[in-house]
This record gives sequence, C-alpha cells and structure tokens, in this order.
Amino acid sequence: MLKRRWMTLISLVVAISFVLSGCGGGSEGSSEDGGKVTITLGGAFSSPAEKKIVQEQVAAFEKENPNIKVKLHSITGDYLSEMQTLIAAKDEPDVYYLDSMPAPQFMKLGVLEPLDEYIKKNNVDLSAYEESLVKAFQWEGKTYGIPKDYNTLVLFYNKKMFEEAGVKPPKTWDELRDAAKKFSKGNKKGLALHPSLDRYQPFLVQNGGQVLDDKGNPTLNHPANVEALQFITDLFIKDKVADTPSNLGVEWNGDAFAEEKVAMVFEGGWMIPFLKEKAPDLEYGMVELPVKEKENSNLAFTVAYVMSKNSEHKEEAFKLLQFLTSEKGQQYVVEGGLALPSLKSMGEKFIEKFPEREPFVKAVAYAEPYQYGEKGNELVDTFNKAAESAILKKKPAKEALEEAQNKLK
Repeated sequence: MLKRRWMTLISLVVAISFVLSGCGGGSEGSSEDGGKVTITLGGAFSSPAEKKIVQEQVAAFEKENPNIKVKLHSITGDYLSEMQTLIAAKDEPDVYYLDSMPAPQFMKLGVLEPLDEYIKKNNVDLSAYEESLVKAFQWEGKTYGIPKDYNTLVLFYNKKMFEEAGVKPPKTWDELRDAAKKFSKGNKKGLALHPSLDRYQPFLVQNGGQVLDDKGNPTLNHPANVEALQFITDLFIKDKVADTPSNLGVEWNGDAFAEEKVAMVFEGGWMIPFLKEKAPDLEYGMVELPVKEKENSNLAFTVAYVMSKNSEHKEEAFKLLQFLTSEKGQQYVVEGGLALPSLKSMGEKFIEKFPEREPFVKAVAYAEPYQYGEKGNELVDTFNKAAESAILKKKPAKEALEEAQNKLK
C-alpha cells in the first residue's frame, strides 16, 4: 500500500459543495440486476497484485451472498481527484477506499454514512482491530470506516554492509548516528532520509514533542520538536552521515537503498515488493525504529472501507464492507503479503507467515495514525518546507519551526 499524495482541503471543499447543493442523483452501480442487488466497490489499486486480492475477496463474498453482485470501480489515476468528481455528481461507489489523511474532511462534510448502527446490529467488535487504525476513522463520537490494512515504519538495513563493518542494527539515536558514521565514506552515506513529517514525526514524539495539541491545534514549534529536528539536521550538516535522495541522485529512499548508496532507510512494507523487483539479490534486515531512550513512536498509514451516504443499498453495502474487513476477508490480505491486516488476530497469522516482518506489527501498538485534522495537507507541506530549509539551507531548527508555526496561525 503505497502512500499517495492527497489533494488539498480547499479543492475537496469546492468539489463536495456540489453534493451539498443537491446536484446529481443515485450511487454508482446501485441497482437491481435480474433479481440481484448490484453495488459498486471503488479502490485505488497500487498494483495488479493488490487488485487480484480484492477480486478474490469479492468472488468469495458473492459466493456467500448470491443475491448481491459487486461491480469493481478501479481508479488508476489521481484517486481523490476522480472521487471528488463522482461525489459531486452523487455517483460515487457504494463502498470505497479512504485514506486516513483526508478522512477528517470527508467525515465532517457529511458525505459518508455513519456505521455505528450497522456495527451494532451485525455484532462487529471494533476492539478486535488495531486501536490506532480505528481511531483514524472516528469523528465526534461516530465511526465512519473500518480499516482494511495498514503499514508502519521500520529501519531497513543492508546486512552485508553491517556484517562487514561489524555493526549491529541501531536501537538508539546515538547508535544510529554511530552506525551511520561507519558507512559514510566517499559517495556513500549511512542514511537516506527525505525531509518530511511522515519520516520525522516518530523522532519528535520520542523526544516528548507533538504535532497537534489536545484541541487539534498545530504545535510545530514545541521545544521538544525543535530539539529532535536539530538532531536530525545535525546528521546531515554536522556529522555528514545522512543525505536526501535527490542529493544522492535518486528519486526516493528506496532507490538509494536498492542501489546501495546508503546502509539504512526508514520505510514501510511497500519497500518489500519494490526491493524484490529492483534489487532481488540484496540481503537486508528489518528492525523497529531506534529510540531516544525508552519510549518508541511510529506512524500508521492506513486505509478504511467507507460507505457512501448516497448508497441506495446500505444493508448490502455494509455486508460487503463487513466481509472485506472480517477474518475471512483479511485472510486474502495475509496471503498476499502486500500490507498488514487490521485485525489483531490476523496480525498474528501474518507474523506466522512472514516472521521477519514482525517489527511492522509490533510498531502498530505505539503508532499514531498519519492524520492531522481538516488541514492536514497544509500542515504537512508547511513542516516539510521547514525541514528542507533546516537541512538544505542550514537554517537553525528553532527558526525554521517558528516560521512554520506562524504560517499556520
């Protein structure tokens, strides 16, 4: 499940305002077909393998529910751009993917069907799912989605480099810096790290910082954030053991790692199929992120299945949604190995099948959803620019974050 770029709140509000003004009519694919109810399932399939998993899930569901026909709506371009068009015309799928980042906007604007009534009627136990994932799709006491899968961050390290240098995978910040020094020679660096909140937040939180306060207000200039950002910046400027992918002549961290330009990166499970294709002979290991002291932190990149407010067959739509997120439905996720199943019980089965990926599952227990309220995209962009100015322009972390905080006021 590759993390996608989501559109800004402004464009979303403009698009969905058409919905609230009452144009269009009828949810796409909701119809009667020869005595069967037809409902549509929408998703952004990142690969043929992911689409195959969903197709197998749908086939199993239809076998159990012969009175329901499921029509797949595969979106291969800009997912949210197409979704906004469908929502504006009241022609969106009955059930569809929703990423945690734009979820607050969708929930607040009233285009989703609250699921609490269906959850209660069908005895769905939300506590069986990883708590941080469920939390991402709840708004003002109501639940609007059930998470289907997720990914967290781990430290990928080059086994050969580490063995030759006699270095063990770092468990602390100090060990991370010391290990990175061992591998920073010539054109190679110890660590590739893009300046972005989706890689830096664990450092901020481990240091006692926060991105939002209890009321949801930005706190980018929190003293602990400044200290953590300065530590990361020092890896680039003072210690010269880290570099950005662009400075290393590649597009992203995964390329730098696959081409052995660095010994370490912080990435999610999407790295595994990438490395299998890009560098099939590369031997690598995966461990939990290094911590400053004892308390760890991580991010959960998750997607839920949600139901359209406009669906004409809500009972059947929830049946599908429930099946896709059930143990039976998530067995296909486990077998596919592309992302981690959201059910705790299926996470245990995932570890049995892929024991080397246990760090991903351990991390979800202390992870926070990758989500920052209604203006999440603006906050992320502002932080990223501050991080870039600290690293690329050598601006002091305190000054960079003060400027970022002022822009969000």
